[in-house]
Amino acid sequence: MGNLILSMTGFGRASAALGQRTVSVEVRSLNHRGLDVKVRAHELRLAPEIENAMLAMVRARFARGSIVIGLSEESMDGAGELVDSARVRKIHAVLEDLRTALGLAEPVGLATVGAFLTTSRSGPISELPAACWPELSAAVSAALDGVSAMRTVEGAAILRDIERRAANLRALVDHISDLVAAVPARAAHRLEERLAALVSTTPALDPSRLAQEVAVLAERLDVSEEIVRLRAHLDHLARLLAGNAPDAPGRRIDFLAQEIGRELNTLGGKIQDVDVSVLVIDGKAELEKLREQAQNIE
Repeated sequence: MGNLILSMTGFGRASAALGQRTVSVEVRSLNHRGLDVKVRAHELRLAPEIENAMLAMVRARFARGSIVIGLSEESMDGAGELVDSARVRKIHAVLEDLRTALGLAEPVGLATVGAFLTTSRSGPISELPAACWPELSAAVSAALDGVSAMRTVEGAAILRDIERRAANLRALVDHISDLVAAVPARAAHRLEERLAALVSTTPALDPSRLAQEVAVLAERLDVSEEIVRLRAHLDHLARLLAGNAPDAPGRRIDFLAQEIGRELNTLGGKIQDVDVSVLVIDGKAELEKLREQAQNIE
């Protein structure tokens, strides 16, 4: 058994106690053509070694996805004030003094104070040195575990949907195969009827020439190769869905879906038959839904 089918969407959160500080780690993962990892440290300055180690940890776990690691410092006093009232009063007093000095009539409101609360800090509050990595790495790993768990659950749901659509496609191909077997004979019969109408007032058409035209028509309507390739692609898809892919099965499934679409287009172009055309259209609609799901897979 190879890799599981995993979604590219996930979220994980954990905290690390670093001495007198607590750092929160949040990891968010979304769809992406490749692997794109960003680290955002809110009001924290990270040592380069920490950021490099986090990037390496993510790349070791995931093959695709847009992944953002967010770090922020939490208050150690969980029961304390949500707002630093002393700081608010200090900023308000300074702004009121400035208002008076400028001769402005309108009092300073909380909205103005709030704006200064978010802009009055000069640079990061604290720095995370490389020595913090052993404790921080456990939190990053736990947050990534949360992402992996969500990816696994969503991947299982996507897998069930793709398997159902693949089964529908296989049934459609089998139905098309049954119908196209009779298409050349029906086309030959129509050709004979048309020729008979054309030559009703002239000598009969040479039977050998008619047989030759029917053979050419049958060859032109032969889609046995397309049917064989469609079934081979669906067999390959089944192996990928079973986990038999070295990495990033989403790309391979998406490529296979494109190949299946090409074969359906070729088949539909060759067979000018209403019943077959309806099945080809149904197959394309099913395939489009399958491709949309494949683009959510790592």
